[in-house]
Amino acid sequence: MNRFFVAFAAIVSSGIFAYSYWREWIGYKMLGEELVLQPVEKAEVPYFHASEEMYLKVLFVFGIVFGLIFIASILLTYRQKWGWVFGCFVLSMLSILAVMINGAIK
Repeated sequence: MNRFFVAFAAIVSSGIFAYSYWREWIGYKMLGEELVLQPVEKAEVPYFHASEEMYLKVLFVFGIVFGLIFIASILLTYRQKWGWVFGCFVLSMLSILAVMINGAIK
């Protein structure tokens, strides 16, 4: 049962973030959707809301990071490499921490 929960957590935690970042990036680049950036004058707005180019780079980088972790989690779960699956879960949590730190930097 423990293996199931670790594999589930590794796949879902990275998959949700990969989907959200790729959905917004692809929506803007290929589907013609408009980006909604907050004005920089607000005190709680992260630095990457200053320009569309920087915002898209942040989306792309984190989309790649979470996408690679997601794919690795699926492949390693299929191959039953449970130690590596747990490593993917840890990498996913560290990447989420990096997202939070990135959003907090001004």
